[in-house]
Amino acid sequence: MAKYVCDYDQVTKIGENLCKSAEDVKTAVNTYSSSIESDLSSWTGVAKDSYSATNNEQVQTTIKDAEYVNALGEFIKDASSQIQAKDEELAGLGI
Repeated sequence: MAKYVCDYDQVTKIGENLCKSAEDVKTAVNTYSSSIESDLSSWTGVAKDSYSATNNEQVQTTIKDAEYVNALGEFIKDASSQIQAKDEELAGLGI
């Protein structure tokens, strides 16, 4: 019978790295957006409204993508934990 081996620590670390990357993206996007809005404060008219609306759309899209990546990281961490628990449970059975 084939035996599959999983490096749970490595898989968990990958999940943690995904979560950290997602948070880094969210922070960078918010910083970038704040800087743009600050730069636009002296603008007026249609150009400002259009640029600001486009910026807000891009920020929201990127934040949603980062939240998806964070959810994926959490899923990977949880899956690693659950698989490890089941593996340990099976290892303890006397068959």
